[in-house]
Amino acid sequence: MMLLQDQQVVIIGASSGMGLATAKAAAEAGAKVTLAARKQDRLERAAIGIGQGSQAIVADISDEQAIKSLFAQVGSVDHLVTTAADLTFALIEQLSSDDAQRIVTSKILGPFYAVKHAVPRLSRTGSITFFSGFSAWKPVPNTALIAAVDGALAAFCRSLAIELAPIRVNVMAPGVVETPMWQGVPEEQRKAFLIPFYFKYATDSKRYQLKVTCYVWRC
Repeated sequence: MMLLQDQQVVIIGASSGMGLATAKAAAEAGAKVTLAARKQDRLERAAIGIGQGSQAIVADISDEQAIKSLFAQVGSVDHLVTTAADLTFALIEQLSSDDAQRIVTSKILGPFYAVKHAVPRLSRTGSITFFSGFSAWKPVPNTALIAAVDGALAAFCRSLAIELAPIRVNVMAPGVVETPMWQGVPEEQRKAFLIPFYFKYATDSKRYQLKVTCYVWRC
């Protein structure tokens, strides 16, 4: 029997990047995967690409009512993963209030909404996995607020692990992973940020999928 045979896995932020890689790994392990994200076209393409009975539900992690509706549609849940993030990389004096609100909402309030509405439906033998980021522990320019929310998400995880036991609660802090998220960053800015860290922290998709499988469901 496969590792996640017939278990219900909900992944918020699953239309691309690390969320999509996680969804593929879960489906290959036998899970029934629900992909959630805010962009319908990308989400539907992702679900079709995965196949194996996966379903796509449009839901913006920053919208509590949308997240509540997501779990009402899914029903029972064995594992929850949140990778969704709306980030702006910039010097602190260049960040607008709107930028700051999106960062905080997507990385702190969003996971809170997800856990709040998933827990009543979550198996007691299940798990919750958040995605933080390396900037909370290895700070670099243009990430001050991102580092703050990544650190806060890790603290949220530690408290939830005690509050929700025996449900397993973990947080991952990947290194630099080139995903479609970077497509929205101007090329020169992207190179300036990525190149100094690429050889030390960069992770290719195959290695990443192995890391997710081992860490999230075999810990």
